[in-house]
Amino acid sequence: MSETTLMVCALCRFSAQERSRDGVSGGQYLIDQLRQELTARNLQNTVHIEPLRCMAGCHQPCNVSVAAPGKLTFIMSGVDPATEAPQVSEFCQQYTAAEDGRVPYRDRPPEIRRATAFVLPPLPTHAAPPSSEISHA
Repeated sequence: MSETTLMVCALCRFSAQERSRDGVSGGQYLIDQLRQELTARNLQNTVHIEPLRCMAGCHQPCNVSVAAPGKLTFIMSGVDPATEAPQVSEFCQQYTAAEDGRVPYRDRPPEIRRATAFVLPPLPTHAAPPSSEISHA
């Protein structure tokens, strides 16, 4: 099982209208909730939370990404920091168990299906071709 990185925008608002609650941003609140949820699922040593300053999705907070070497990368937007940490943690468990990161759509929590904005292929593991082999379209 490879280590999964869960990137979370720490500066995200709770919503477009609500920046913070009691001085805590929506993103930081989500991070705190995710730490608890991942520990409850015994994933604290498998899923590494990486707080980011900004993921440039400010129009639809909160933004998170799930990635691991050799696996698909999932980018999610509109994750509710107050209620959806359990579903993000459940998805991380599914993702970590999937050899290539492919969690069947029907098996993902409904909140994750809704929030998934992009799914990117794994980064290539081969070296870049010499510049003479790059096509100039």
